[in-house]
Amino acid sequence: MSLGFYKQRSNKLISGVLAGLASRFHWDLSITRIVFAIICLLGRPGLLAIAAYILAAVLLPFKEDVDAERYGTGPRKVKEAEKIYKHK
Repeated sequence: MSLGFYKQRSNKLISGVLAGLASRFHWDLSITRIVFAIICLLGRPGLLAIAAYILAAVLLPFKEDVDAERYGTGPRKVKEAEKIYKHK
């Protein structure tokens, strides 16, 4: 079961984690970045937030790649393509 958390190439500043998070919950991206920066300035919660960010940056896929794979908008794979026969 997928939770729908992805990174985004569009609107990314470092790795796209906060852009994906803001998109998922329909938050304003600027406010999301400001809140994350404030949380990072706090002691232990900041370290936990940074660790979670790094973990998400490594593990989460890009939304554009998932959409391309799901809806077939990615590069055409020659092995999977069917031959087209023209009838005369």
